Amino acid sequence: MNKVTVVPIFDSNGNLINNIEINDELTYVNGRVCKGKKYFYKGTGISYNRHHVFSLDELNVEEYESIKKTDIFYLGYAVTKKSLQNKYGIFQVKYQPFFPDFVGGCGQKEGMIVLNSEIFAKSAIEVIDVEMYDKENLHSYYILEYKSERNSYIMDEGDPKKLKELLHYMLKNKWNFLWDKASINDVNAKGMITDVADLFISDKIEHQLGTVYSIFYSLAKIDQKKYFEFLNELNLKHINQTSFIFNSIELLKQNGIKTNELLVSNNKIKNYKNVILNFLLVGKNCAYCSCDMFTKEGDMVKEQYLKIASEQLNYM
Repeated sequence: MNKVTVVPIFDSNGNLINNIEINDELTYVNGRVCKGKKYFYKGTGISYNRHHVFSLDELNVEEYESIKKTDIFYLGYAVTKKSLQNKYGIFQVKYQPFFPDFVGGCGQKEGMIVLNSEIFAKSAIEVIDVEMYDKENLHSYYILEYKSERNSYIMDEGDPKKLKELLHYMLKNKWNFLWDKASINDVNAKGMITDVADLFISDKIEHQLGTVYSIFYSLAKIDQKKYFEFLNELNLKHINQTSFIFNSIELLKQNGIKTNELLVSNNKIKNYKNVILNFLLVGKNCAYCSCDMFTKEGDMVKEQYLKIASEQLNYM
């Protein structure tokens, strides 16, 4: 008989309002993920540390231990609410301002994990079950089994050949990452995807460009040694910031994707500006998510990206 794990649910002021009883013995792993005796559980709570708010206009600052401006414009401020500190569970405040997911929980946008885990051949996970415990707020937790290891491409000596195979499969079968996501964090050492909820299908050039760019850029920012190892596998070089774009285009070419509309000039800087403003930034950013439920939010973030990029590119 499994031990029953009780996951508390708190309102936005830290008052206990409900519990989830899970017939398994859960041990916290990281993020929103716990490990049972056999399976993993996603959306079963977290030790509260912070959440994000876009504006401080409606906050009573006295209720917060910490308020810090983030360097990501669409996340606004990282705040720590005093009444939620030192508690574990699910907290009925949004973790990010654009999405409905409560801190420690999984909202409706996470639902794509079910279909994607079935039809995406390089999924590292299988969804065993989904339990909706909050019909009003459409929150569920997911019981997962890992078909491939739950490890990290960066931390566990990922194979660059496997990463190359992953991108080849994705481009050939029109699977995509969100362009501004740290996508490499969702890739394990064998080139399988451990979090498939944000994947989406499209053959639009801006999305396929963004898919490759998100891997190159996030890999370089997190682990330069692994980044250059991957470039070496692809016979590519990094010269400067523009290399993220031009290497992405080169990899698209290597996979048989036509890139004529990206390269409209003999001038490298003109091509770079064209790709950034007319293709990369108009693709799907993190505020859209993968399921097209948040187009208004995605459009707002896109317009801000375009404004910032336009100002920066004027100096090139």
